[in-house]
Amino acid sequence: MSETAKQEISFGFTKETFQHGVHMCHVYNDDAERDMVLEKFVTSGLSANEKVIVLADADTPAEIDQYLADIGLFADKERKTGQFVIDYFIRAYSLDGRFDAQQMIEKWKGYCAQAQQEGYTAVRVAAEALCRQMRVPSSEQWDDYEARLDRLVCAYPFSGILCQYDASLYCGKLILDIMSAHPLMVVRGQIVKNPYYIRP
Repeated sequence: MSETAKQEISFGFTKETFQHGVHMCHVYNDDAERDMVLEKFVTSGLSANEKVIVLADADTPAEIDQYLADIGLFADKERKTGQFVIDYFIRAYSLDGRFDAQQMIEKWKGYCAQAQQEGYTAVRVAAEALCRQMRVPSSEQWDDYEARLDRLVCAYPFSGILCQYDASLYCGKLILDIMSAHPLMVVRGQIVKNPYYIRP
């Protein structure tokens, strides 16, 4: 993986390539926008022989199948082999019934170790963030978690982590706080440098 990490990779949006270790956010206005970004991000990761993990707003197997169909992702083969993992994001974030930033970081490290054992070139993550149904941690907890992700993505074999936020769930100040934790952001189908980013 170390040699691969030196190579530049695509996230599927444009012909532009990036070095491994990208932490970016996507603040979306509707599901169609979210789905378009997610389809490109996931498909390019599977094509690059990465282990791709998605934390989605879907729970039961039927809901997950419908979620993938809405996006246009038909990756049954990759799901069976374990290359593509999709989980309900509330269940993933609420370990032991509560949000714990350190437990989540250890979970991502575990996926990296697993991907190495399975022979994948890197790990790529797309994660829906907080929602109405979830007991939202304090902003300090979430800021700390995003800051840890910023360091984690550079220290471990991640090609990239994409954090997706539904703009309708947050006030303007919280959206600015969200953006300040990500060096890059997805805007209108392109990855751009984030002028609001504050290094942890």
